[in-house]
Order: sequence, then structure tokens, then C-alpha cells
Amino acid sequence: MCLPALGDYMTNLILVHSEVYAGWVFSDSHPTQGRRFDNARERLLEFALGTGIEILEVESDHFPERSQLERVHSTTYIATVLDEGMSGEWSGERHDLGNIAHRMVGGTILAANALIKGKTRTAVHFPGAKHHAQRDHSSGFCVFADLAITAKYLLDGDSGVRRISIIDIDAHHGDGTEALLRDDPRVQTMSVHDRTIFPGTGHADDTEREVFNEALPYGSGDSQLTAAVARFIGEAQRFAPDLLMLALGADGHDTDPLSTLTYSIDGMVDAVGMIREAFPDLPILIGGAGGYQPDDVTPEVWARMAIAACA
Repeated sequence: MCLPALGDYMTNLILVHSEVYAGWVFSDSHPTQGRRFDNARERLLEFALGTGIEILEVESDHFPERSQLERVHSTTYIATVLDEGMSGEWSGERHDLGNIAHRMVGGTILAANALIKGKTRTAVHFPGAKHHAQRDHSSGFCVFADLAITAKYLLDGDSGVRRISIIDIDAHHGDGTEALLRDDPRVQTMSVHDRTIFPGTGHADDTEREVFNEALPYGSGDSQLTAAVARFIGEAQRFAPDLLMLALGADGHDTDPLSTLTYSIDGMVDAVGMIREAFPDLPILIGGAGGYQPDDVTPEVWARMAIAACA
């Protein structure tokens, strides 16, 4: 891909964020709590000060046309969420949550636009990588499949992006991203996940469709993550993408309540650093995916992984 000419405006990292994301709360007791996004933003800004990394913040205020969502979702499903405020992820009519889900897709597209315009090599949207959402239904706390939508948006438009490689290190198999993109030869996916938990899929590769899975056994840790990421790097180098998407779930951390994986923060940071070292010049789009310790571990892991991805 030929990026636009880079000028003085280029920054180390662009963060797409909105205070509205704090309202991403299905219930008080639900594992998904929107304050984790605000906390991750604060941690990222703190860490950047200590490293000299320049961050440009972009307000997430883009609501894509429904035709963009229809690249991967059915018209009926989109209407159910946006017009009726209904989803299997929450109870009753919640138009506020439908609105936020819509905004989240726009945030990932804004991050992608920053990359293809040459404003940065690393763009972060912590609420992104809703990797369980399927064509006609929500799943696993995910409503719209923003990575899949954005991949189609880039590949079908005039962005200059011809191939995209996606790695998902969230503890849960990225079944939605895989299912929605597996028949597009321009996209390569790899999911590295805990084989013992939801959704119970992702146990095999489909190499003809550039689909790869590393289903890790109970209790797997940093060494297994490192080996899986090394495999991704090799597959991606062969595939020769123009842009990388990283679903950097924090729920593989040893203390997260929703998986059996035992990653350390340093291990996760090193894994992301491996990817950036292997592809120093490629644009990288980051979504936070899962992480269920909203006040401490999750925001720290997200922020530190984002720093590791900076060119």
C-alpha cells in the first residue's frame, strides 16, 4: 500500500474515544462495564507521558450509514438494534445501547481512516474488536462486528488497502470475525484463544481460506502466546498485508475471571512488540475486545499493549 505523503502532522498514536462509551453497561452486575474505556484512556495518556509518545485524541462521533453495516449484517438485524433498541445482550428496549453500538463501529472506521491518511502508524479504539457478533444476531457481549465491517469498508473502497491480516489474542475465539470474513480472499485471520471456554469453536485451521486458529489448552501462559504470535507473523509475512488489525483482549491475563489463561502483562506486551518489530512500517489498527477487570488490570493491559504497538 502506498500511504499518503507524511507531513509534520504525523503522530505516534491516535486514540479514538468518547465519554459516551462509559454508558456501555448492560446491567450493574454484568461483566462488561463501560468505565473500562475511560480508565484505559487515562492509563494510556499516563504511560505516554513517561515514554515521550505523542498521542492525538479523536472524538468518536461517526455513525456509519446502514449500508456500511450491511456489508456484514442483515438489514433486519440492524433494524432490530437501531430502530427497536433490542438485542440478546440486554433486557428490554435500550436505544441508548443500540446508539453506542452504532457509534463503536464508527470509532473503528475513524481509526482506520487515520491510518490510511498517513496520520499515524498506530490507531487505537479500545471499544473496538467486537469479535463475536454474527450476521443476524449478537453474541458474547458483541452487537456489531466492527473489524469485519471496517475491513470490508477499506477493501471495497479507494483506500489502497488490498489485503488485511487480523490477529485476535482475546481469550475467547473470534468466531464472528472469522465467520464474516472467511470467504473473502483479501483477509487473513488468526485467533489465539482458550479452547476450554465460550464459544467452544476455533479448533482447526482452514488454510485455503487463510483462517488460522491456536486453541490453547487450560492454563496456557506466555510461552504459548509467544509461539502463537510467532506463527501469525510467519503467516502474515507470507500473505503480505497492507494493514494489520489487532484484537487485543485483556482477558487472557492470569487474574481475569472469564478465562483459564495465565498470561502476564509483560508477556502480552512482548507479544504485541513482536508484531510491531516484524512489521515496522505497516499501519496497525487496535481494538480492545474483552477484559473484565474494569478498574485495574484491563485498562493497564490495554494501555501497555497499545504503547507496544507504536512505531
